[in-house]
Amino acid sequence: MQIAETFPAGIGWFARHILGKPLYPYQEQVGDAILAAIREGRGDTFSVMFARQMGKNQLSAVLEAYLLFAYPDGSIVKAAPTYKPQIVNSRMRLLSMLEAPLLRERVWKAFGYIIGLAPDPAEVDVQSGPRILFFSAGPESSIVGATASLLLEIDEAQDVQPGKYDVELKPMAATNNAVTVMYGTAWTEDTLLARMRAHNLERQQQDGIQRHFECDWRVLAAINPRYRRFVAGEILRLGEDHLSIRTQYRLLPISGAGMLFNDLQRCMLPGSHSWLAEPTGDEYYVAGLDVGGEERPRPGAETQPNRKRDSTILTIARVSYNELELPAIEIVHQQWWTGLRHSEQYARVSALIQHWNLRRVLIDSTGLGEALSSLLLDKFGAERISSYKFSRPSKSQLTYQLLSLTSSARLKLYQPDEAPEQIYQECWKQLRLARYRIPAENCIDMYVDPAEGHDDFLMSIALCAQAIRDLQPPTSESQIIAPRQLYRSDGRF
Repeated sequence: MQIAETFPAGIGWFARHILGKPLYPYQEQVGDAILAAIREGRGDTFSVMFARQMGKNQLSAVLEAYLLFAYPDGSIVKAAPTYKPQIVNSRMRLLSMLEAPLLRERVWKAFGYIIGLAPDPAEVDVQSGPRILFFSAGPESSIVGATASLLLEIDEAQDVQPGKYDVELKPMAATNNAVTVMYGTAWTEDTLLARMRAHNLERQQQDGIQRHFECDWRVLAAINPRYRRFVAGEILRLGEDHLSIRTQYRLLPISGAGMLFNDLQRCMLPGSHSWLAEPTGDEYYVAGLDVGGEERPRPGAETQPNRKRDSTILTIARVSYNELELPAIEIVHQQWWTGLRHSEQYARVSALIQHWNLRRVLIDSTGLGEALSSLLLDKFGAERISSYKFSRPSKSQLTYQLLSLTSSARLKLYQPDEAPEQIYQECWKQLRLARYRIPAENCIDMYVDPAEGHDDFLMSIALCAQAIRDLQPPTSESQIIAPRQLYRSDGRF
């Protein structure tokens, strides 16, 4: 087994001759700079920005394999915004690197998130040698306690909350002054990656040590004709100033932008209708339900709502059709519960579905909402209850639908006169703070920065908008049957 001090070969040689996975020159430059900082114990933090499909993930996997091969012990920590698919893909990518003939018999795995490389195949069972630990850096994860003695890696760092990094991730490198590397592409100027980029460029002017590496699409296009043709085609199709092109290929941050609704859209959201405390007539109502957690107080203690916790929001809207026979919604009622037990949430939502004769309810069934969605589905049937699991594609569809209805003036909010003041103010606060991001090509996501507030009202409204996506306009020869005539009092046909 070689150790780092007696294995001076650069990362390019290792990738070609040990792994059989050659790197591009710009990847080798970055990898060698990181390895030099590790060998010298400098504890630097690098920021690495590559355009999409330029091999940042490959570089990361090769770097991890090198350290596992060259060091007799030590630990690497790899974090990304999501465990699935990002961390899962990173883990699989490294395992494919470790399939090289000199390595495969020494690989060991533990607990599903640790990979190690034993000094000798005979020591695989005792799980000795250096190792890498994979963690989610999502806001809901709890990852304090791990130690990175060799390297701390943050993938897609533009999507990691700065507070998460400062409090939970960066301390992992403190004990051994380990090197940290942030990988990603451009987004807004206030992201974790942008913050580190600015810091590294300032330090570089002071000491001349390069800690920021940035390669836009032209770097690979100069040596890879196929990549050049692909990106050139995308620019021709979308335009040079398209958001995806600017951020993911040209690496240009969005200055002062990133808000979900522009000024015109925000002006189009208020409607002329009033808040309704009760349903009126036989109108057609749909709803969106974003589900929050519950709080269980200690025996004898009073329950005080924790406003730091996400809430359960039910948004009810009246459906109509415009002159083009496209469905439109007027939001007329909202319910806001924080920390309410799930059994009580089920009871209240069930009562409201019956009271308002809701024709369709779209429920966030991701995580906490899955059980509630299942119970409501059993009670009211699939004709009225639809589950909606949040994923990158489904969240993108939700965002596009919300923007489509808003831009076409087919989504309107109630006037404040008769509405509960707290609900009205919180709803509009979230709509004003709502931002968007482009996590992948042809995908869009919406969110509220956790440092500024919650997004539960935003998601509930978006689910309500999605609830009318597949509605067909009534024919001229027929009328919409009133919902009170369709269902019995128990909510079934």
